[in-house]
Amino acid sequence: MAQLMLQLGLCERRGSGVDRAVEALEKMLLPAYKAESGDDFTRITLYPQKAISVMTREERIEACYQHCCLAYVDNETMNNQSVRERFGLNKNQGTIASHIISDTLSKGLIKSANPESESRKFVSYVPFYA
Repeated sequence: MAQLMLQLGLCERRGSGVDRAVEALEKMLLPAYKAESGDDFTRITLYPQKAISVMTREERIEACYQHCCLAYVDNETMNNQSVRERFGLNKNQGTIASHIISDTLSKGLIKSANPESESRKFVSYVPFYA
C-alpha cells in the first residue's frame, strides 16, 4: 500500500513533511504545533490563529525554536527580522522579537550562530544542536 501511494505521488520518503507543515504554520501566523508521544501513539495538535499578545510565553518560545529549526534546515539563520516576520510584527516591534529570542536563548533551545562576534545588532541564531 505504501509503495502504491509513493508511486501515485501521494506521499514521499524524503521526510520533509514536518518542515513543510511548520512553514505553512508560519505563513498563516499560527502558533507552533504541539507534539505528544506515548507508548503506542503520537499526537500532533494544531492551534487556531492567536495574536502574539494572547500567546503564552511557552507558545512564543516553541514557535521561535521551530522557526529557527526551519531556517537551519533551509541553510539560513534566524535573526530579529525573521522573528518579526514569523510573528507578524512590524519594524517598530523589534523589542518584542528580542524578548522572544532572549526567552528562547535562556531555555537553551537556540544559540548564537557566531559566538565570537562582539556585535549584538546583527546577531543570528541556530538551533542548540547545530
